[in-house]
Amino acid sequence: MVPAKDQLDPNPTVRLLGLAFAGADLVFEVSNQSEITFALGAAERLTGFSDTALVGKRWQDLVADGDSDLLTALLNGLQAGERQGPLRVTLKSQNPNLPSKFGALSVFRLPQLGDRVSCALSLGAPGGMDQVGSQSGALMSTDDFSTAATQMLAEADRAGLALRLDLIEMTGLQASLAHLPPEAAEKARQRMAATLRADSYAGLGGAEISQDRFALVRPMSSSNERLEERLGQATGVAVKPTTTKLSLTAGSVSQNMRAMRYALDRYLEDGPAAAAKGFTATVEQTVRDTTRFKSILADSAFQLAYQPVVSLHDTSLHHFEALARFEANVSPADTIRLAEELELISEFDFAVVRGVAKALMTATKGTKIAANISGHSLMLPQFFDNLLGILALTPSLRPRMLLEITETRLIDDLDRANQLIGKLRAAGHVVCLDDFGAGAASLDYLRKLDVDFVKIDGRYIQTMEAGSKDAIIVKHVVQMCAELGMQTIAEMIETQETADLVKSLGVNLGQGWVYAKALPTPVWEPSFSSSTLRRSGSREEWG
Repeated sequence: MVPAKDQLDPNPTVRLLGLAFAGADLVFEVSNQSEITFALGAAERLTGFSDTALVGKRWQDLVADGDSDLLTALLNGLQAGERQGPLRVTLKSQNPNLPSKFGALSVFRLPQLGDRVSCALSLGAPGGMDQVGSQSGALMSTDDFSTAATQMLAEADRAGLALRLDLIEMTGLQASLAHLPPEAAEKARQRMAATLRADSYAGLGGAEISQDRFALVRPMSSSNERLEERLGQATGVAVKPTTTKLSLTAGSVSQNMRAMRYALDRYLEDGPAAAAKGFTATVEQTVRDTTRFKSILADSAFQLAYQPVVSLHDTSLHHFEALARFEANVSPADTIRLAEELELISEFDFAVVRGVAKALMTATKGTKIAANISGHSLMLPQFFDNLLGILALTPSLRPRMLLEITETRLIDDLDRANQLIGKLRAAGHVVCLDDFGAGAASLDYLRKLDVDFVKIDGRYIQTMEAGSKDAIIVKHVVQMCAELGMQTIAEMIETQETADLVKSLGVNLGQGWVYAKALPTPVWEPSFSSSTLRRSGSREEWG
């Protein structure tokens, strides 16, 4: 059957509408006065109004108040032939009892349409980025910007898009705004924040790094001149912005993030010129470091040493802790931090778990070994499944493999972490919270996580004296853990006096050179003398 002619050659308007709806839920036009002049599509689903009811409304009525300045910045800054988006916007809910929804907005100023701007709006934030970036129209902090940038880079990497980091210096801005009435100064800052959002990737916004210094992630093809012009207009003060662009093309999200963090640190301290000067070298070094560490993992070019953990009651062996060694007589801390920076820590953790499993299979019956795993690794579904799977064929070894949860970065979902820990314990593993009192490990961890052991950070132990603040803190931590059904471990015990003190405070287990150094194999017999006491200040550590 031959299709009818009108099926082969549809009306051009119908064809254009079909193409528009292939990429959006709602298409509409807006005038330079912010008035919607035409609308077609799933308007009621997105806005609560019908197509015809939208005509005549201000397009700011479609979004939450925090996004109003963003739409104004788009309308004022968009030149003929220019396109922006998709940008994340928060859709205004017509029902205050319902949560707000995100939309992806794209705008295009077609020269032939005069003062009208073509708009396309779809439900859902671009790339699913609904939990990061600026959602209130304000500038982000450096920490929030780093979090948002990680997801931006990951999404752009999946989409095959090239991004860059722009460092913007507006010398004298703060001083100029200080001469304005407070309300006018705040309005100027809001307009500047909206301008940065309009020019940033996915509309996630910019960050205030320090006074008069700002940063944002943008598509590689973005114009510096246009942004500088828009920022000058937005602030309304006699300050000329200068922009330094740094290409984020290192090859992976983790490499780009490491280079970005370096650039932001240098920018904060020394300004954009210093940041740009060291950026390329940092990218190149990051690539080399990544290649080197992946080679270490591929070749298993590290060893495990085993430090005894003993009962303070009778100094009998309780278990060993597996400690990574990359070079003889060199602390592994720097290499571990490198793995964390490069987002390779989960691969390393799994390599350690495999090494411990292998050691358990050949160790004497009853030997127990603790493997360290990062809280970051624990939260990754594939890592967790692999962790349970490694001993699936020898489940009898699980009670002999203790798992120490280490955490240099905050676990952002403690409820889910506790569910995973519960599964590990149900499978037979004993679980320990490492380095309590340092870094991210806090009282909230004790409140939310059900573990078997809590290891008290060695900084409280190493130089502790009877009656000192450290001793008082440790005493109450031990009492609290006991009431919660958890046992305690003290690390970095370096003298017999410290060993006696932590025992008197009620600590259950101890670890340190007063008992034994890390051993090449998990075999140890207690043998104490004055020669075994370690000098103060040294430490055996995993990372």
